Parts: sequence; C-alpha cells; structure tokens
Amino acid sequence: MIVYVESNFVLELALGQEQAQDAEAILKLAEEKHIELAFPGFALSEPFATLDHQHKEQSRLSKSLADMLRQLQRSAPHRATVSTMSGMPGALAGIARLESDRLQETIRRLLDAGTYLRLDGATFHEAMAAQPRFDLSPQDSVIYAVMIADLRTRPPGEPKCFISRNWKDFRNPDILNELRTYQCVYAESFAEGLAIITAQP
Repeated sequence: MIVYVESNFVLELALGQEQAQDAEAILKLAEEKHIELAFPGFALSEPFATLDHQHKEQSRLSKSLADMLRQLQRSAPHRATVSTMSGMPGALAGIARLESDRLQETIRRLLDAGTYLRLDGATFHEAMAAQPRFDLSPQDSVIYAVMIADLRTRPPGEPKCFISRNWKDFRNPDILNELRTYQCVYAESFAEGLAIITAQP
C-alpha cells in the first residue's frame, strides 16, 4: 500500500502531539517495508519554518519572563514565589532545543524509510492551477499537485491513502472525487489512516 503524508505528519512526530503514537506506528510500518510512505519534499521544509516561528515566540516570552522575574525578585514579598519560577526561561530554551532535535531525527527517519516526491516545473504549474480550483493555500496546492503527479504513475489496482489532519482544505468533495479516480482514499487523522492501513489484507 502507498501512503501519502505531508508536513503535519512530520510535526506530529517532532512535537509529540496527540496523534503522535498513530503517526509513529505508520512510520514504523514504512521502516519495516510493510507500506510505502511517500511525501512531497516541500513537506520536509515547511516544519522548519513552523518551528522557527514558534521558537522565536518562545524566545521573546522567555526574555520577557526573565525581565519580569528580575523585577519581582527585588520585592521581598515575592521572592519565595519568584524562586520557584526561576527555571522557566531556561526550560523554554530546553524545549526549543528538544523540538529541533526531534524534527531533525524525524526527517532523517522519513528520508531513510520513505519516498521523496520532487516538485518540477510542470507540477508547479498544476499546483498554481489547483489553488483557485480547490481554494487551497499555495503550500497545500503544491503538496496536492505533487501527490497527484505521483498517483498518475502508480498501478491502478494498488491501494493508496492520503493522510492529512488539514481536513478543512482537503476534505473538499472535488478533491475526494479526484483522489478516488486514482483509487486513493483520504483520512483526516493518523488514527483513521492507521486503521485503513491495518485493514488491508
């Protein structure tokens, strides 16, 4: 079975979000060669931008918190409370480092276990056409067009599944109909995707 994933699969694993256990099970199936896991190259770069934005926000919060704690430390009634919070700025920095390390490890595993789908000029042109047609963001239109280009090359009888938590965009009836023409089903969660995969004989 061919399973297509995108950037939210990467972030789910890297950040250990609520469906990370199901995403991990899917990745392990790919590592054990039970499924083919395919992903657009764009899906590997977008998570870095997402984490970079989050980490900049955390850094600003950490600096603001550290400044506030220094001010409060000067007030005797607050010193005991402040002392219990003194490690929070450092903890935020540690979270950012851990998330960066997990993201790099997730991408390494994906590259080792999966199929990297490249974007070429013709597919980019199709992505720009898909954007107004399906009311997709530029990023989602690229992900979708790269996946469709790959689906066209696959054997008709081979089961296929596209998993994305971005259901507000991809659960478009026109998109679902187009996916069905390639014998590809859509799953809006990693739990649902895992159930579809494990139901295959």
